[in-house]
Amino acid sequence: MTYDAPPEDLPELPRLSGEILLEVFTHRSLRLACHAKYRDNERLSILGSHILEMMTTQLLFNRKPMLTRSQIEAQRRGLLSVEIIDTWANFYRLRDELRYDPLFQSSVGEAEQGRLLFLAYLGAVFSERGLTIVQQWIGALLRLSASMDGATVDLGPAGFEEQTGKRHKVEESLQGFSTQPLQHALPSLTTGYKPMHYNPYSQTTGSLHPPPPPPSVPPPIQPPPPKGMPSYGNPLAPAQPHLAFLPLFNQTAIQRGLSTSYPATFSGPPHAGKWCVTCIVNGLEKGKGSGPSKQLAKEEAARAAYYAMGWAPRACSSFFTVGYFVLKRNITRRLTYI
Repeated sequence: MTYDAPPEDLPELPRLSGEILLEVFTHRSLRLACHAKYRDNERLSILGSHILEMMTTQLLFNRKPMLTRSQIEAQRRGLLSVEIIDTWANFYRLRDELRYDPLFQSSVGEAEQGRLLFLAYLGAVFSERGLTIVQQWIGALLRLSASMDGATVDLGPAGFEEQTGKRHKVEESLQGFSTQPLQHALPSLTTGYKPMHYNPYSQTTGSLHPPPPPPSVPPPIQPPPPKGMPSYGNPLAPAQPHLAFLPLFNQTAIQRGLSTSYPATFSGPPHAGKWCVTCIVNGLEKGKGSGPSKQLAKEEAARAAYYAMGWAPRACSSFFTVGYFVLKRNITRRLTYI
């Protein structure tokens, strides 16, 4: 997969964390194919669309001399064309992290899909980090777009109304700025883009830079499964068998509307005792675990309960679950070098 080099003054992509990353990079085709209840990025793209339109409108509204309504609408359409927003998505290589049904591979490379993906990321940044971060990021992108057209745009560090109600002055120097040639000034990356289906089970994805070296301290060894149980890795995340099991099991139980509790007992001397934990699901005992620490005992109890519940791994559900952890790691790793 090859890309044209992004401009040197490309603003840094704001970081995201948590489950919203999975939502941003989940294409609606994947949710439909799996008949899952997981959220895709459609809602976020709507939020991002309105945020971007509002910011651009206020930018043009504060332009001197004042623009008429028709001029504001016409120049806004030029600034926010499908091709320009798709170019922004390609600058940040957002498609590299998109997860989708392979049947939709040909359509993922379309400019409209790149636009929706960028808007979803924008909506997530606004939802998680607020308006100030968004305005600084988008303001820098608009300045970059304008500079490619030979114009100067000065948005200032805080050009929009904050949630506190304090109004900041917006300084603009957009005189003589024409949005019509902007679509031709920005390099078009869509035509040279060849989409690649994102496989959440792979340990690495394409990157402009080599991954950072592995940590010097090896990950802790997880306890073996209870006797009589198949020696599998984490069935909720087969690509990462050493991943902590307990939070994933609890998440699955919550998604299925089940309540869980882990009563624990300690026996033996304080320096060499043993914890025994029982996993209770909807008031019924489903698994037991023991170990030198309470956390290890809970891990083993949750593992036993998973098999006792008869929850067989499914390709679609594991696709979402492991996708979040692989996606979060890859995004964090790649953004370090942007």
